[in-house]
Amino acid sequence: MSEELPEDWMAWVRLNVSRGCTRESMVALIVQGGFSEAQAHGAIDEISGVESGPRLPTAAPRPRPQPQVDGNTVTVEGHAIRIALEVERPQVVVYEDLLSEAECTALIALADQRMARSTVVDDDSGGLKEHVDRTSAGGFFARGENAVVTAVEARIAALLNWPVSHGEGLQVLRYSVGGEYKPHFDFFDADKPGGVTHMAEGGQRVGTLIMYLSDVDAGGATSFPKLGLHVRPQRGSAVYFENTDARGATIPNSLHAGAPVIAGVKYIATKWLRERAYGAAEPGTTQSA
Repeated sequence: MSEELPEDWMAWVRLNVSRGCTRESMVALIVQGGFSEAQAHGAIDEISGVESGPRLPTAAPRPRPQPQVDGNTVTVEGHAIRIALEVERPQVVVYEDLLSEAECTALIALADQRMARSTVVDDDSGGLKEHVDRTSAGGFFARGENAVVTAVEARIAALLNWPVSHGEGLQVLRYSVGGEYKPHFDFFDADKPGGVTHMAEGGQRVGTLIMYLSDVDAGGATSFPKLGLHVRPQRGSAVYFENTDARGATIPNSLHAGAPVIAGVKYIATKWLRERAYGAAEPGTTQSA
């Protein structure tokens, strides 16, 4: 397997194996460098087996969402959804026509009645706070709160092969002109008290689905800086991306941002997927990391 990584990377693996670095931390950095998980694990196995005696333990693959990506169109509960784009590492999938016009209109109308300034998770306390990097207003729905939310959640669960019980309630966000969310991760930082607090129930956020409820005249793309990818808002479409890999390690390349809205108003609905069952949250209790 060593020939699959350049010699400078093999030297780096050799050094970090000797230092006792964890497999997960090395894999994450190798993948960030543009190589596959298989290449990373193969190189670590080779170096650790040859130079360090017993091989480093490999975490067993964990269950995680399996988005439907076969064909150009998938039918979910009678709803035809087009697959417009897929990136493999990390997995990013753009779906068109996930939501109907009526569903988009209904979610906007319902959310507008409960909008409040968006907040972020405080890494130290686990509490919620306003932040200059996030200039939007948000409205929240408990799982199954009404008919439209129930229908959308069931469709998401079937499309992504992940139980409704393993997701947070829908969050609808409104970005006016100038509104943005600077580059950030959706996964929780397990090394910070705030992250530990939020993972106590439901575990890590393994995936994110962002649904676009409105078209935007200019700006407002969901950008992935490390991938060079920009997803333009299109009413009814959505973008899914994974936050952790098959072994549960967080993915640095999942870094993403909501670009500033230049003209118009952007509405999105976000669904965060947890690794385990997550309690039925009341509206307004769950926020983005």
